[in-house]
Amino acid sequence: MISFSSKFALATITGAALLAGCASGGAVLRQAQDDMPATNAARMAKSWMSPDGRSGSRLIYVSDSSTYDVYVFGDPTGKLLGTLTNQNNPAGLCADKKGHVFVTQLYGHQIVEYAHGATKPIKILSDPGYEPGACSVDPATGNLAVANIVSDQFTQGNLLVYPGATGTPTAYSPPGGTSGGWFSVNTVGYDDAHNAYFAGECGSAFCAGLLPSGGSSTENVKLNGGTPKSPGTVQWDDNSGQMTFDDQSDGTLYYYKFNGTSGGEAGTVTLPGSTDVDGSFIYSHCSHARVCHSYAIAPQQNGADVFLYEYAGTSGERLKTITGVTQPFGSTISLRTH
Repeated sequence: MISFSSKFALATITGAALLAGCASGGAVLRQAQDDMPATNAARMAKSWMSPDGRSGSRLIYVSDSSTYDVYVFGDPTGKLLGTLTNQNNPAGLCADKKGHVFVTQLYGHQIVEYAHGATKPIKILSDPGYEPGACSVDPATGNLAVANIVSDQFTQGNLLVYPGATGTPTAYSPPGGTSGGWFSVNTVGYDDAHNAYFAGECGSAFCAGLLPSGGSSTENVKLNGGTPKSPGTVQWDDNSGQMTFDDQSDGTLYYYKFNGTSGGEAGTVTLPGSTDVDGSFIYSHCSHARVCHSYAIAPQQNGADVFLYEYAGTSGERLKTITGVTQPFGSTISLRTH
């Protein structure tokens, strides 16, 4: 079983190596005057965004826990359109209905907000003492939920909710608190009724939880049927009207219909060729003829690629492979609003 170390300890090791490289000056880079990289091999000393990135209506954001950057690609072209540099170990990504993108920084103990296609932060939310690993925005309330994997002292993680994605958050312990068996809180996702579902590890086992809408404490969730081996991403799927829990080890998406704290498996979707997918993102795109298709972004942490899938039924078809990343971690789609 792949433990949460793939999302925390491994990032710690690679991050330390990167910092050592920066100290030697090897990561000092230049920005081309035309807002594009000077060469394909060169990284930027400053964040940049191409004209297509600034004007694009659909952008794919991918965090890289090795280079400490967030890359911006066109959807569906996969063309690199920009880079947000100098992130302090970026992990999870999420976006709100305005297209604003939130970047959780494991080492920065903060969540940084960017407008769609922008290169300068518009807001920084503090998360002292914890390592934020994933996030989700409730589209109705604008509340931002953040999954803190563990504390700086490597003790139990927790869940934060920033009302309206601003100010001081409310902290929620995993079910049962320190005696409840939970250790890490790896990921979180809102459904369409403002409930925040999350997943983590209890000892060496996968576990799921729920912060009910308007609730003051978290509850354990029972997943009946197939169960992921290791916590990846928790997301709401608009097309099916169901919650998905993905398995980090191979990117499999598990769909559940919930009745309170009990979820019945409604099906699975496999993503052929995927391994170690921590921060996947699923979304739908509808044509002018109102024909909708489902897609998945699957960052391959160990493979240094990002796979884009279209899926229907029980299996996805790989449409594109995005290269040029080192250790892709989280992903999201940002849609420009007019």
